[in-house]
Amino acid sequence: MRKLCVHKVLVFFLGIVILLVPALCLSGSPLAVHPLAEEETLSILLNCSNINGLIRPFEEINDGPSPVKNASSYADLTNQYREIGITATRTHDLSGPTDVHTIFPNLSADPTDASNYHFETSDVFITSMINAGCQVYYRLGESAGGNDTLKRPPANFTAWAQVCKHITMHYNDGWDNGFHYNICYWEVWNEPDLVGFWNGTAEQYYTLFQITAETLTAYNSSLKIGGPCTSSVWNANYTDGFLQYIRDHHVPLDFFSWHMYARTPFDYYTASLYVRALLDSYGFTATENINSEWNYDILSPQRDKDNAKNAAFTACCLTIFQDARLDKTFRYRGTADNNKLMRLLGLDLSLFTYNGVYKRPALSYLAMHTILRDTPTRLWTPPMNGSTGVTYLAGISDDRTNISVLLSNFNASDTSYSLTITDLPWNQSYTVVRYLIDESHHLQIVGTTMETISPYNTTGTLKTNAVMLYRLTTSTVIPKEGPTVERIPFLLRLRFLDPLFRILAIILILFILK
Repeated sequence: MRKLCVHKVLVFFLGIVILLVPALCLSGSPLAVHPLAEEETLSILLNCSNINGLIRPFEEINDGPSPVKNASSYADLTNQYREIGITATRTHDLSGPTDVHTIFPNLSADPTDASNYHFETSDVFITSMINAGCQVYYRLGESAGGNDTLKRPPANFTAWAQVCKHITMHYNDGWDNGFHYNICYWEVWNEPDLVGFWNGTAEQYYTLFQITAETLTAYNSSLKIGGPCTSSVWNANYTDGFLQYIRDHHVPLDFFSWHMYARTPFDYYTASLYVRALLDSYGFTATENINSEWNYDILSPQRDKDNAKNAAFTACCLTIFQDARLDKTFRYRGTADNNKLMRLLGLDLSLFTYNGVYKRPALSYLAMHTILRDTPTRLWTPPMNGSTGVTYLAGISDDRTNISVLLSNFNASDTSYSLTITDLPWNQSYTVVRYLIDESHHLQIVGTTMETISPYNTTGTLKTNAVMLYRLTTSTVIPKEGPTVERIPFLLRLRFLDPLFRILAIILILFILK
């Protein structure tokens, strides 16, 4: 009994360290934000002849559009995913479907025998992703949960790798009444640096990755195999140690994946450049840099997951990702069951409610998708890193009839700005429409003017935790306003309860990770 109590205490404090150390490290690191002085005016100068490639579509997300529960009140989010432009989905935390143990429950069975596989539930979820127009990014491994046996390294690495090969055969080559979905990205395990997902050693993970990567590559060399999907880019075992092993053993590594739940967009910018430099230093210059889970600080209160603060955070992140040397970023997550306990504890990270209603951060994806669809060519700006909390991004259409400018203010003070757009590609009158996301507006039009003067000049103030979208156009067609969003319940707006809910959230996470 005494040993059991000691074990529980050790697990508790280990969990505290796992959850809080990354945040404490960030607070003392060069990731701190340096806001503009309150009296300083942000000068935005854009030239329509000075372009800088294409705006990059970071429209990837965790989980597909299928309802998380088989009940009439749970909505299929295919239309919502299409509206905000989701292009790729990661198969993680579906709590059964697509997990290896669900598909192949007995690892001691023959992995070449189709009768040992059970694809029924997984097929439904994968097909819904494909039907929504999404590429599938397949996480091989297990979802979060309390089953300790699923956290242990597989008893037979070779057999596990063979199972993974047959999963790829099912979805790409039609094996066992399968499909031809051409799934390219295959990620090995999830967060092996956390005992809640992997209670083996780092060296055991290296070996599992090697056997799996070599097995899948031998089967189909066009597949992209990656990992380690570490929860911390500062964990040497899953950065330097992992890369050293991969290089020394000549293991294929098509992408390096990592996770972060950050307090500022600047955290992502700095971490991503660090990962890119690390990969290059080990000679992995062609290896993709993929963040396969991101969102706002996981221990923040629920209102900050759903409100304009997260909308501004999201818009800033989608802007700084353009210059952060990232290849893909999978937001966590699209849908969830939104149960009251998880929301009370601030652990509901979804963009939509279970019945398909937008939350305010989803509007930032909608705004970005509007920009990508209508004005995909990027106008030159200085590199955006989010260090001040204020970012901007601009694009122009191929036919030069539309210009978009996205301004975002995450947690900075109200910021005065001047916007000048020179060399406008037209000699006629044009319309300027302004859309706003804040606590009172859901990507709604807040101003429309007719202009005849070139260059275009305007001034304004971007309030804290707000997003402003400008559309300049000679067309009579303008983007639609955003849909109404889910209201944040009164209880979740009571700030004095935040410490209590945070403690309870930590306890729940520790229970899951024990």
